[in-house]
Amino acid sequence: MNSKFADTPAPDAIQELVARQAILGHHGEVIGYELFAREEASGPLEDPFLCSARVLIKTFSVFNIEQLLGGKPAFINFTNSNFDEKSLELFPATQVIPEFTITEAPTREFIDNILNLRKRGFRLALDRFEAAPWQIGLLKVVDFVKIDAYLNEPSEWEAWIQLVRKADIANTPAIIATRVETQIMARRCFEAGVDYSQGYYFMRPEIISGRSLAANQHTIFNLLNLLAEENPVGDIEETFRRDPGLSFQLLRYLNSAGLTRGQEIDSIRRALILLGRHPLQRWLTLLLFASQGARKTPLLTMAATRARLAELLRERSPKLDAQPMALHRSFLAGMLSLLDVCLNQPLPELLDELRLSREMHAAILRHEGEDGMLLLIVEAAENGDIEVVRNVGQALGLSVADITNMSLESMAWAATLK
Repeated sequence: MNSKFADTPAPDAIQELVARQAILGHHGEVIGYELFAREEASGPLEDPFLCSARVLIKTFSVFNIEQLLGGKPAFINFTNSNFDEKSLELFPATQVIPEFTITEAPTREFIDNILNLRKRGFRLALDRFEAAPWQIGLLKVVDFVKIDAYLNEPSEWEAWIQLVRKADIANTPAIIATRVETQIMARRCFEAGVDYSQGYYFMRPEIISGRSLAANQHTIFNLLNLLAEENPVGDIEETFRRDPGLSFQLLRYLNSAGLTRGQEIDSIRRALILLGRHPLQRWLTLLLFASQGARKTPLLTMAATRARLAELLRERSPKLDAQPMALHRSFLAGMLSLLDVCLNQPLPELLDELRLSREMHAAILRHEGEDGMLLLIVEAAENGDIEVVRNVGQALGLSVADITNMSLESMAWAATLK
């Protein structure tokens, strides 16, 4: 079988948008990411192999895979007609899970090739499972089965789940529900027996009326407001003094981040002065997401990625103000754009409670102003909407290639957060 890398145009001649989507467990833990791409000239790449090959080569060659994927595997899509097992062997079996969309009965050659991949340690995924005879026959050689919960009726995919569960095979593959768009659908999928879920449901929370913030969250909100209103450092210090746990976290952060500059920290006031108002506001915003516990880790990663990407877009745009205050504002806009998801409350109410400026409200809620344009690009990059990325990016003097590189850089940065 001939490698298709030879037919791939030079990377500089192609402008692609690289995106990823998390695959989550019952409690919101990330078990892997699917990587995909969009080509500027024609949108979605028609050849799944070229799409995946370009993404993997660019991503794995430029970035530290541990930072980008956080130790989780990357699912990459192929079809049984566009597949080269020799090229796949260039990548680590522990980090790459080939995901096959089988549109017709596979050949004997294809079966032999994926069996060779298994012998080399690769885990395999079967995409768009709909109980076709050849798909059922592949259950014994794959580790994951993906079922589209959006395209198919629940009665259909619930029956397919039971078919997989009851299959007479030695090792039953794990089931992933894909294109899960709401929490209600996610709950139904898990109740029906899926192991993992993929989609944007965790970004569209159910709004729980009257739900109150935890004590620690209230403290963080109060501190953010004190900082926004430029209150004296004494007022900020007093708020920290009332929350020993938060004070300890602040001191531990200063030490672990190497920000003490060799100085002894003998008081909260000294720590606050050493850190500075804007970095403190940034740290508290990150902490607001991180305080949700392990279940919300994907949200922290997503929000931090948005924040860093918005900041980088402003910093590298030749048409925007890149002064520290402006960069700080863009970072917060990106971070706060997912605050409703984090706290399961309406975003306008949360922004009002934080007493943010009208400009910040308009940027986050209606994509107005410079920061609103940056959020448009950020969200389009997440969804692989290359037309929006290209058009808004041009207005800011940024190419799709520029934005793709910044997006990957942001993912790598967010993956390092603990």
